[in-house]
Amino acid sequence: MSAQQLDVRKSWRAIRRHRLIVAAAAAVGLLGGIAYGFAVPALNTATSLVVLPPPAANDPAATATQPGTQSIETQVYIAGSEPVLKSAGQNLTPALPTETVRDRVKVTAVTTDVIQIDAKGTTPQQAMRLANAVAEVYLVFITTNQQLPGDLGKKTGARVLEQATTAHGGNVFVHLGILGLLGAVGGAVIGAIGVLAMVRGDRRLRLRDEIADAVGLPVLASVSSYRATDRSDWAYLLEHYQPTAVEAWSLRKTLHHLGLDVRGGTPGTLTVLSFAGDEKALPLGPQLAALANSIGISAAIVIDGHQEPADDQALTIHLVVVERETPHLAEAEHTARTIVALSAGFVTAEQLARLAVAAAAQDRTIDGIVVTDPDPTDRTIGRVSSAARRAGSRLPTLLSGTARRTR
Repeated sequence: MSAQQLDVRKSWRAIRRHRLIVAAAAAVGLLGGIAYGFAVPALNTATSLVVLPPPAANDPAATATQPGTQSIETQVYIAGSEPVLKSAGQNLTPALPTETVRDRVKVTAVTTDVIQIDAKGTTPQQAMRLANAVAEVYLVFITTNQQLPGDLGKKTGARVLEQATTAHGGNVFVHLGILGLLGAVGGAVIGAIGVLAMVRGDRRLRLRDEIADAVGLPVLASVSSYRATDRSDWAYLLEHYQPTAVEAWSLRKTLHHLGLDVRGGTPGTLTVLSFAGDEKALPLGPQLAALANSIGISAAIVIDGHQEPADDQALTIHLVVVERETPHLAEAEHTARTIVALSAGFVTAEQLARLAVAAAAQDRTIDGIVVTDPDPTDRTIGRVSSAARRAGSRLPTLLSGTARRTR
């Protein structure tokens, strides 16, 4: 897989992770587009057609080069010139400034001797009057010697082929819908660019494979965190926590992997390391204890060695909280097993490596990592070495959805 593909996937994950920001930007763009639609009303469009006169009979050059036609580019230029537009604007009631007429009128060549005049107005009547006024003034300009703006004079030769009698467009709902949609798309794009710029320097670990590769330790399980904010929450967690079937299976697999789910054997001890401030990872130890008690393994919690474990417990779980920048484990009691609990997107690879170094300095072996609240876009498992992934073989991934039963 190329680095470009990885970057695209990482960018898409970042956008999905911050989708609320993108959605908010899209909503702001939508409201901005609608507001702009109210400030700039929908315009109606009317069209008139003018057929040019044939070249003069005593003009052999024109007849020889292009019989029956005139220089259509020149006529289009004349019809859209300032004198014609200024006079047409003055002939309306109320009059329109030349700049407004120039913005609302478009002259194009339909054939080699027919020009089309499209005019816009805030009402269908204004659009039709403007289109017809431009056509009339243009005819005067090319068929008389009158100075424009001024008297229309006598028309000869060229004539109006089709006057503007109807107008289209101007639907307020369509106008607001289009501008609102464009605003929403623009806002979403700006929001996505802002998200990518924001996370560009973010080096925190979010994927299970990234976490496992940072220190070369497997991710034993992924569980949903229990939100405990005060004493009552912690008391309820310790006494009444009932994990879902998926969470219970993940927690039980963790105990089984560590060899701590054996009933009637030697009492087991486990240290759960977590980082200060990682509120999603702190409850993992009590969750494991509650699960152990639910399957008949008596468990007790010891927090930072501040209390003595009971002798009759089959499993004692020590909770140790360390700082991200300067983790210290010198005062933590040695246990048979040690795991790290962390939530996705909380620490960087360097911070996790500091914890591994601190554990090694105390002759403590970290047996694995448990990720709480994994990234919803993460389909990795964190149990395959980076070397195996680089080999390009088919690797297991986490799948979402319901599996189909086969016959």
